[in-house]
Amino acid sequence: MRALLAELEAAVGRARVLANPDRLVAYGYDATMGYRGTPAAVVLAETEAHVAAAVAAAVRHGAPCLARGGATSLSASAVPPDGALVIDTNRMRRVLAFDAARQRARVEPGVVTRDFRTLAERHGLLYPPDPSSEAVSTIGGNAATNAGGPYAFKYGVTRDAVIGLRVVTPGLGAAALARGRDDAAIDLIVGSEGTLGVVTEVTLQLRPLPPHRAVRAAAFADGAEALRAVAAIIAGGVTPAKLEFLDDVTVESLERSRPWGFPRGRGGLLLAELDGSADDVRREARALADELQAAGGGLERVDAARAARWWEARRGITASLARIRPAKIGEDICVPRSQLADTFTAIKRAARQADVTAAIFGHAADGTLHPNLLYDPADPAEQKRAFGLLSVVADAGLAAGGVLSGEHGLGRVKRPFVTRAYDPPTLAAMRRIKRAFDPDGLMNPGAMWPDDEG
Repeated sequence: MRALLAELEAAVGRARVLANPDRLVAYGYDATMGYRGTPAAVVLAETEAHVAAAVAAAVRHGAPCLARGGATSLSASAVPPDGALVIDTNRMRRVLAFDAARQRARVEPGVVTRDFRTLAERHGLLYPPDPSSEAVSTIGGNAATNAGGPYAFKYGVTRDAVIGLRVVTPGLGAAALARGRDDAAIDLIVGSEGTLGVVTEVTLQLRPLPPHRAVRAAAFADGAEALRAVAAIIAGGVTPAKLEFLDDVTVESLERSRPWGFPRGRGGLLLAELDGSADDVRREARALADELQAAGGGLERVDAARAARWWEARRGITASLARIRPAKIGEDICVPRSQLADTFTAIKRAARQADVTAAIFGHAADGTLHPNLLYDPADPAEQKRAFGLLSVVADAGLAAGGVLSGEHGLGRVKRPFVTRAYDPPTLAAMRRIKRAFDPDGLMNPGAMWPDDEG
């Protein structure tokens, strides 16, 4: 380890290398509760050259290596294995180019998501990916996990916005990738959770800001009833910018944290935002009202001020759940819309049988559900029961014809279930790709890839 530290200090400067255990503690975990590692060192990278030097040193010394941005992962993607070299990209936060006329920008990976979205809005543009952690998550982390958010159904996820990348990998070195020439490579890197390389620059395609918006809400007696309405809404010709589902436990946690004004005592809430031209918004609002009323929901117009408050509340659900139990496992699965209600019911039933409180919310339009399994760390039995439901959530998603993750990524949380989701030939193909980018298997080991990854 001394040889690795000496090489790193010579390459990037002693001030950019952390090795004091007291300084390393904060790099041993991310936003995922219940997962922790002990890194050996951290490089505070400020340039692509620093990243390349750190990766090269890790390869020469056989050290596991991973990048770290805002550490907002909810699948333990940013939790290092013991003895790892962590490359902190938070100092790489320059907007290298912003071309409002062409509606695109080139940024470093440490740019904070909300800061960039605000910059785009000042130019009349929209950067659609809006994870709940946008106030602290970074563009590099968004690319690593293919982050989505409420806008994903209408406008796509991070992969849909990325038109170029620079990346450092052990097998290929530093490379520049562009859409139209390197589509396959870009699509592999985005969502690979740092297991193939470290993103050092991202070029993003933006969109014009929609000129008009309208928000509607509908409360249902039962959560499954609300979710059954989702497929009917989309089939009825409505393309919502956002269509969010919150169950009764989620709403209760929000109202305990602060009086937001959500309807309490109902089984499920749908919160929809429509955008576009004035005519489009009016037409879709009428169609949405028809579908919600047919489904038994009580439609409510939401004025701009309350809409802003409710979207702020939606981004704060993770913190509010502590009002129910002090800790949680924040899961996510993505299933066909026709299976949302049955999947919700199955997970709720399993949680009741395990005597675990489950709060379920999500981006209903694209089929993403976030089952949050709540527990008290001071109650080891309850914690064990909550973690035992991870397998149930994974199987429920797969049984519905869905996938293990809608937007959080696989990380260390879902890694044990990867072999249930992919057949052996598919896994073999994935391993060949992994070896091409990372021949020695040093990039973020323990994340995504199943135990028999070798």
